Amino acid sequence: MTMKLRGFSARRAERIALLVVSLAGVAQAESAARESSKVSANVGPLRNGNGSVGCRLYTSAEGFPRTAKGTRSERVKLTGTSARCVFSGLKPGTYAITVHHDENDNRKLDTNFVGIPVEGYGVSNNRTYATHAPRWEESKFVVEPGKDLELGIQLRY
Repeated sequence: MTMKLRGFSARRAERIALLVVSLAGVAQAESAARESSKVSANVGPLRNGNGSVGCRLYTSAEGFPRTAKGTRSERVKLTGTSARCVFSGLKPGTYAITVHHDENDNRKLDTNFVGIPVEGYGVSNNRTYATHAPRWEESKFVVEPGKDLELGIQLRY
């Protein structure tokens, strides 16, 4: 049974409704893409080209800089003495990045018997210390809607 709905059959009205919903979804996706951003962390110079560089993007102070809670991670195998970690599709907000030169590729920051790192480490805004871990307040940065960001991160060895 075919019903007329303001000059359209029910089947045709349903197709038009699906088309409208689909177009609205495309428009919303395009709007989100325009508002999303990319952050590139350019890391170097490294002490050597051994191993890989691991980068973590934190979305809050919780767990910063030691745990992986609330993070996105990138790992880059080295081919020289610099590396680039890219985080794309980011929403506007406040972030921080930690970087670690994993020279022996064991996926952890090696430390000496006192707990001081023996591999290179760094953070966004380049505030590292020999006596304590970097702080969120000094390492955070803001990502604005639709704006890409390039950060240079130097490592402490």
